[in-house]
Amino acid sequence: MAPEADVMTKLSTLSLGELSTHSLSDLDQLLREVGVVEARAHQYRQVLQGELDHRYNARAQALRQEAGKSTGIVRLEDEGFVVIADLPKRAEYDQRKLKEAVEALRKWGEDPAHYVEMRFQVSETKYNAWPPAVRKLFEPARTLKTGRPTYRLERVDPSALPAAANDDHFPEVS
Repeated sequence: MAPEADVMTKLSTLSLGELSTHSLSDLDQLLREVGVVEARAHQYRQVLQGELDHRYNARAQALRQEAGKSTGIVRLEDEGFVVIADLPKRAEYDQRKLKEAVEALRKWGEDPAHYVEMRFQVSETKYNAWPPAVRKLFEPARTLKTGRPTYRLERVDPSALPAAANDDHFPEVS
């Protein structure tokens, strides 16, 4: 059996209770094996998508051209399947030129909010470097949220242990 099938079989047979009895070393090994499976699955998906693109790109482009469009979804039939070929549109805008266009709209007496979505973003690094008065000005607009917790396991190299954020809670061991 392939190693990726082994880890998937192993994990599918474990209950949460059984998993909780495993050592960190076991969990580390399982995480590594799952990472290999994820990487391989991603590669396999890319290969398969590449094959589908090789087979259907020309026909899909011709159908888009027939429909008077250069992007989007077209459908074609082959070997009893409907092949849905999607070429997504990814518009990108030069931020400096966008700013100039927004200023031009304002000069024309137009409200740019009717035409463009304007979003302010603040880099947390820059926020932390601001003078206290500027930070205080922005605090009412700032909310801190957390994401989903994730964990990684790394083997301990005793010669290079970085300090953890809560190391000061533990007494020095002599």
